[in-house]
Amino acid sequence: MDELARQPRHGPNYNQLLHLLNDMQNHASAWPFLIPVNKDDVADYYDVIKEPMDLSTMEVKLEADQYATPEDFTRDAKLVFDNCRKYNNETTPYAKSANKLEKFMWAQIKAIPEWSHLEP
Repeated sequence: MDELARQPRHGPNYNQLLHLLNDMQNHASAWPFLIPVNKDDVADYYDVIKEPMDLSTMEVKLEADQYATPEDFTRDAKLVFDNCRKYNNETTPYAKSANKLEKFMWAQIKAIPEWSHLEP
């Protein structure tokens, strides 16, 4: 029992990724990405976007230790932003929010010395 209690509950990047994800979720430009796109509101979204991703799904994956590396996390985050820009015109509030949140994410990542090798 004591040995089990001493084992880390999550992977080595969990705390930093959780902090980053929380900061992203609380960002003013995160509102379009907090939950999955509702197919009743956007009927053809899932015809156009074959690999949907959103911040709440990323949170579930983080809690399930499905992000072994920061690269795994940024791959899904890029998917959120790329999907948005693929579906929405660049002049829409959605695409503008994607650009702002992505810029914020990369600024946060660059502030973590161990992750300085990551590239947008």
